[in-house]
Amino acid sequence: MRILLVEDEPELGSTLASRLANEGFIVDHFATLGSAVEAVLGAEYRAVLLDRRLPDGDGLSLLPILRRGRRLRR
Repeated sequence: MRILLVEDEPELGSTLASRLANEGFIVDHFATLGSAVEAVLGAEYRAVLLDRRLPDGDGLSLLPILRRGRRLRR
C-alpha cells in the first residue's frame, strides 16, 4: 500500500516513514504542501498522513485536490 506522508519536521517525518516502511508500506514523504500537491498529481495513494501546519500552508488544503482527482481510494 502506498502512503503519502506530509510532515515538515525532519525527525518526526523520518521516524514515521521508517516505521511505516518497516511494516511493509511504500511511503512517499514530503515536507511542503507544494511538493505534496505535485505528488498527488502523479501518483495514487491509499492513505495520507497529513500535517496541518506546513511552511507553505494548511495541510487540509490538500484534501480537495485529492477528492477532485480521486487519488485517495476509500
